[in-house]
Formats: sequence, structure tokens, C-alpha cells
Amino acid sequence: MTPRQQSILIGAVVTGVLSTSYFNFINTLCCLGVIIGGVVAVQQFSSRTGAAVEAGDGAVLGALAGAGGAVIGSVLDRMLRPIGLDSQSISQGMMEGMMKGMEGQQDMAQMMEQMQQDGGGGAMMFLFGLALNVVLYGIFGAIGGAIGSSLFGPEESGGGGTASTGGTPGSGGRPGRADPQAGSSPEGVSNREGSV
Repeated sequence: MTPRQQSILIGAVVTGVLSTSYFNFINTLCCLGVIIGGVVAVQQFSSRTGAAVEAGDGAVLGALAGAGGAVIGSVLDRMLRPIGLDSQSISQGMMEGMMKGMEGQQDMAQMMEQMQQDGGGGAMMFLFGLALNVVLYGIFGAIGGAIGSSLFGPEESGGGGTASTGGTPGSGGRPGRADPQAGSSPEGVSNREGSV
């Protein structure tokens, strides 16, 4: 398995785990769990290869980790359903608690109960939800990958005027241009100060 594939798999596992059971509530904050999975994929790739990750590559890593995480999360959610720790069972428990609080509003309680009974869904509902999650998680994973590439991407040189930027000292990094304000000798600096 290549470092790229390993990084995508690790990011997908992180995304999948953060998308199941009670962890899924982190995704109510702009799919934060999926974004974290994209960042993890880029970090893993950067640490495994020792190379900086460009923004486009980071977005691709994050998108693939997000799409993979949607599949892993759906499978884990299905596996947790018999013990009542899947996202749907947790949501139903919360809905039941809300219905108990709405004792006087019979129409609303009946409508919510009907949604719970119809919402069980079969294979078609599972596949539709999976396809939707693959697309959405891919988008938010790409955002996470782009964020990760800005964190683990190429280092920008902050100081201008070094030999690595191609400029002369004091030129702000522009090749072949000298700063007219910089004096060539200490006397030039003192002469300029005296004339002002």
C-alpha cells in the first residue's frame, strides 16, 4: 500500500468513526468530523513522505478520505444498530424525549411518531443516504484537505532579500533591484540623515 493510500485510509477511518454513534454530533458543527478526517489524511501523507502538500493535492486527499469515511461510517452505523448505538437510534431517543415534553400538542407528537415508524427504511433508503453522504463528505473532506495543506504545506519564506528568493538584501525579494533608501556605507546613512 502506498503512503498516499495509507493516508487516505487513515483519514477515512477517522472520518468514519467521527460519523457514528454519539460522535456524529460533532458533524453538526459544519461537518467538523469530516473536515478533521481530511486534515488527518494530509498530515499523515506529509509525515509519511516528508514532502510538503500543495493545496490541490490536499483537497484530493481530503475528498477521497471523506468519501471513504462516508462508507466506513455507514457500515459502522449499521453494525452498531443491534445494540442501539447507531446515529438513528440515538436520534429517535432524542425525538421520544421531545415528544414526552409535548404532551399537550397531540398533532405534533403523532406526526413525529409516524416519521419514526416510516424512517426505518430498507436497503434503498440506506443506499440513498450512503450516496448523499459520499458526495457531502467528499466536499467537506476536500475543505479539510485544503486546510491541512495550508497547515502542512510548503513553507513560505517570511524574510525578503535572501539569496533563496533571488533578490538582493533590502530589495524585498525582487531580483536585481536595490533598495534606494539603503545606504551603501555608514557615511551615506549619516549624510542622508544630516540633509533631512
